[in-house]
Amino acid sequence: MSQPKSRKVQYLAGLCVSFAFTFTGAVISWPSPALPKFIYGDTGINITDEQSSWVVSLAALGALPGCYIGKELSDRAGRRLTVLSASLPGFLGAVIILVTKNPILMCIARVLMGIGNGITAVVTMIYLTEIADKEIRGSLGMFVQVMNNTGSLVVYSVGPFVSYTSLNLIVLSFSLFFAIICLWIPETPYYHLVNGRLAEAKKQFMIIKGTKNETWANEQVDVIRAHVQENMENKTTLMELTKMKYRKTIYIIAGLKVLQYMTGSLAIQSYVEMIFRRNTGISGPLVSILYGIVQLGAGITATFLCRYFGRRILLFISTFGVAISLTLVGVYFFLLSSLEVNSEIMKSLWLLPIIGVLSFNILYAVGLGNIPYILQAELFPINVKSLASSIATMMACIFNFIVTKLYQSVKDAFGLYTVFWLFASVAYIGVFFTYFFVPETKGKTLEEVQDNIQSDEVERLNK
Repeated sequence: MSQPKSRKVQYLAGLCVSFAFTFTGAVISWPSPALPKFIYGDTGINITDEQSSWVVSLAALGALPGCYIGKELSDRAGRRLTVLSASLPGFLGAVIILVTKNPILMCIARVLMGIGNGITAVVTMIYLTEIADKEIRGSLGMFVQVMNNTGSLVVYSVGPFVSYTSLNLIVLSFSLFFAIICLWIPETPYYHLVNGRLAEAKKQFMIIKGTKNETWANEQVDVIRAHVQENMENKTTLMELTKMKYRKTIYIIAGLKVLQYMTGSLAIQSYVEMIFRRNTGISGPLVSILYGIVQLGAGITATFLCRYFGRRILLFISTFGVAISLTLVGVYFFLLSSLEVNSEIMKSLWLLPIIGVLSFNILYAVGLGNIPYILQAELFPINVKSLASSIATMMACIFNFIVTKLYQSVKDAFGLYTVFWLFASVAYIGVFFTYFFVPETKGKTLEEVQDNIQSDEVERLNK
């Protein structure tokens, strides 16, 4: 069986679609330079700590309706148009944040930006897994993490040193740019096949795979079409998703979503400058820039690692490393605030929280940062893929909201070390979950992945 001549379109389309996550990364990281500007009166905005916590967390809550909208649009209008539509609420929210000084309007703006992020989160990984060859599917999926980290790095490195207005203009520019560069992207063959458009599916398949070999293309499209038709014989409703044959996949994805978000990535990303500015003698802006640089580098490295190592081993290493890193940061803040260790001793340990946070950053990017998104797009069949991805992303939004909203309250009530140790405890549980329950999907087509899951479930039920 001959191979496609070029993967140029796959890489370029993957890069453009993933660029939507620069806006996501910028929105998530925006509080880190913005909150100090509120506190030190650089914005002319009257806002309390409680109001600030709502402004930070409502982006995650806003992603909930975004997930539903993304699911409906993905099924009805196609993956391509759904990707483009994500820029609209994000752009509107960014404009409101730019012009308002009212905390309530800021909350509304963050909800709108969250809606855009929710749409992006649902459709992007579906799009990437449906256009990518099995050999590069993991690497292409990792583009999302790289772009997310790029958006964060820009905000971390520029945000502390520019005006509040300039910071908001940077975030606004991301929503415009990704919409423009995604205008050309092709629709996925899977979407056309679901809707019975065989000729269009074949045309897009040949463009995406970079081939003019019609015989090979017909063979491949026929294989995909047979699998799509088999899956579409089943319903696409929530009741269908509750059937026993999807149970194992649901448990796996639900567990991964708990791991991905309840280990505190969003809280750390949002509050990184404030964590160091208020609790150590270390420069908050400097650490946030270093955090962003390391995050981007780790995301790029993870893209290459995914080509050589399986999803499962990367997740295991990532989860274990995250647990250790969070524990170390917790130990530092426990010594600082609870035991009130001598200041000279604490000065000698000044590197500990930086090493812990940066290690968390690197190890999170290697696996937990993006592999759960890849797996949720790989493990569910096409008849329930959009619905399942929407529900999984809604779970992530709820976890994100809980973590970012309660971060301040738990820190004030029990100390910063408690926050980090709670995150670490989730990661330790995740080490065992990953080892015993997460399957390997590297080097398999989507059809092979889903057939393996179904056969494992049938075997389990027959025992």
